[in-house]
Amino acid sequence: MTKSTFLQLLISFILLFSSCDFKKSDDSNRSYVKPSVNYKGQPRKGHVRKKVSTDKNAVKSQNRSRYYYQTRGKYRRKK
Repeated sequence: MTKSTFLQLLISFILLFSSCDFKKSDDSNRSYVKPSVNYKGQPRKGHVRKKVSTDKNAVKSQNRSRYYYQTRGKYRRKK
């Protein structure tokens, strides 16, 4: 390999990596929900949704839901 060829390769790699954008893509906060069938046998379409809710009460409702499902049965009457 000659010196000029090596320099050309080095310059092309530098240009290649300098043109790359290392930021996350705009689609990184989205996820695809696959099409499926519900319990009645009705098909559901596939769609894209946000991974994180933008609702101001999202954290409160997530914690309430987590508490309900973790303590489920704790307060039920035993038969």
